[in-house]
Amino acid sequence: MTRKTQNTLCGFHLSVAALIAAVVLFCNSARADTAMLDFTYAPSQSSVLSTVGMGIYGLKDSGPDLYVNGSLSGSPDNYYSGKCYYSCGSVTSTQQSAAMFAIGATFPLVTSDMSVPIYRTLHSYLGLGYGSMSGYAKYSSSDYWYDYSSKDQSGVNVNGGFIFGFNGFALNVGVNSLSKTVYFGIGINADKK
Repeated sequence: MTRKTQNTLCGFHLSVAALIAAVVLFCNSARADTAMLDFTYAPSQSSVLSTVGMGIYGLKDSGPDLYVNGSLSGSPDNYYSGKCYYSCGSVTSTQQSAAMFAIGATFPLVTSDMSVPIYRTLHSYLGLGYGSMSGYAKYSSSDYWYDYSSKDQSGVNVNGGFIFGFNGFALNVGVNSLSKTVYFGIGINADKK
């Protein structure tokens, strides 16, 4: 299976899983005090390329609720699909792209009836999912990035973070364990109260 086919299948599976989870969360959000649609960005960290993502979070003032989120990154600039089969010299740099998916529970820490400065609510979230990372290498005799399978990895991804709720929007800070990256998000609250 080629890298392009593998990445396409991974993206398709993540999309299907996200769609199913979104339907479940949509049906569940009727019971939530607030539902939040969140868009995230993780800047390039260590050797992992930057990612963009989104999530849907059910946020209750008391008791847990559900969430689903995911993120993807592209290939590096000057990427040449395939491995370097000729004399490319030694590896000078490596990078990884990531595809992450998680589903889990949200928990209220500070609710809207509590008097706190600046933000209105604070929720934490923790979940499990799947992640896949593709490796790329740059060689001393080339200006291009090539597939580098020794940096490929996949497996269980633990996801968690905090959501600071304001009037009408929220800020999100979270982590993914497989990629060892921190991401930041901004979301739109849909208050049910």
